[in-house]
Amino acid sequence: MTAPRARRRWTPSFRRRIQLWGMGFVLPTLLFMAVFKYGPILWAFELSFESYDMVSEPRWVGLDNYRTLLVDPIFRQAMVNTLLYIVGSTGLITVVGLALALAIRTGIPGARACMTTMFLTNLMPIIAVCLVWRFLLHPYGLVNQMLSVFGAGRIDWLTNEFTALPAITVVTVWRFAPYFMVVFLAALLALPADYYEAAELDGAGPVRRFLHVTLPLLAPTIFFVVVVSALLSARIFLMPYIITGGGPGNATRVLSMLIYETAFSYMKMGQAAAISVVLFAVMLVFTLFQMKMFMHRERIY
Repeated sequence: MTAPRARRRWTPSFRRRIQLWGMGFVLPTLLFMAVFKYGPILWAFELSFESYDMVSEPRWVGLDNYRTLLVDPIFRQAMVNTLLYIVGSTGLITVVGLALALAIRTGIPGARACMTTMFLTNLMPIIAVCLVWRFLLHPYGLVNQMLSVFGAGRIDWLTNEFTALPAITVVTVWRFAPYFMVVFLAALLALPADYYEAAELDGAGPVRRFLHVTLPLLAPTIFFVVVVSALLSARIFLMPYIITGGGPGNATRVLSMLIYETAFSYMKMGQAAAISVVLFAVMLVFTLFQMKMFMHRERIY
């Protein structure tokens, strides 16, 4: 009678051990994001169908919060302001950032020092930026004093409903365009010179080289800048809150401000969650639209 064979102990392969170690390192981050990021998102989506004032128990109301938003003129105004702000700030940030990067790429004297000075705007505290621009845009502030040299009259930048939102947009561009300028500059420095040499041999001028060589090669970077700047613009809060307080009237009240006011001023957590879901849906549609356009351009080029 033969002795029973010892049971073979399973040992993972080297590749499997590497995968297990990788999962072990990544798992804490995934758990952190699941608990503190995706968990609150799902809870906010559930809360948007409930009535909750942080005192009594949540009560299921179905789509009543969304129906209330549809007939709320303040919400409609905040939605329009948010969309105008996203489109304006995103477009200007992209154009100004690319223009600054091209100007520095040409190697004009003092370009590096100018780039460093402009990038310092991203290091300033946002509250300090808002307070400084609030004084600069005062009817008797430095901006109007400089414009008076050219014969312009006194402009109420922050108290006029037609100029308040553009003023906030200009401040946003002033703060964030230098950051994306560095992104564009890094992309420009990485472009291969062979394409430009071939285009120059074919007789293409600077404008045609920019339109038919630089822009197509920068398409991934432009997509990145547009999406990231749009996301930053969609959740902007401190700039309109500190500079104008949402006024005059509701001219600069955006959805992020309305979420804060609805939740913590009126204690309507369910309605605030519904507004946040709407804002999330707007940004999701915008991002998917940009991805579709980017993939279409990738197939063309």
